[in-house]
This record gives sequence, structure tokens and C-alpha cells, in this order.
Amino acid sequence: MHISREDLIGRWSLSYSDIEFVNGKPAPARLGLAVQLKFFAAHGFFVQDPASIPTDSVSWLSEQLGVECDGEPV
Repeated sequence: MHISREDLIGRWSLSYSDIEFVNGKPAPARLGLAVQLKFFAAHGFFVQDPASIPTDSVSWLSEQLGVECDGEPV
């Protein structure tokens, strides 16, 4: 599933406080936590099916956090 560049920036960008919060957690949990945080903000519930997470958003979040991403849903 792919999303537009505007939605990617508007809905999936982390604030400085988001990054600070996420980086305070163990490294292996950071990307998954960021995905849940932004998915919840956009939809009002936590994701239960990894297939419903746009792969572009996972890549975008990993880039913001400076972590590796294999492109697959978390």
C-alpha cells in the first residue's frame, strides 16, 4: 500500500517530542513504536494487521529515526 507524498509528510512525520519519546525506548522497539504512534494519531486506534500499514510510511519513519528498515510492515 502506498500513500501520497503530502499524506506521508502530513500524517507520518514525527515531531521533536515524538522522536525524543521514541528514542528513549530500546532500539529494537523504536520503529514499531513510531508506527503505532503515528497510526493511532491518524486513525484513532492501534494497528492490528501489519498489512494495513503503508510501506512508504515505515520507510519514512525509519529515515526520521535513523534506523534500518527492510521495507516490510513492522
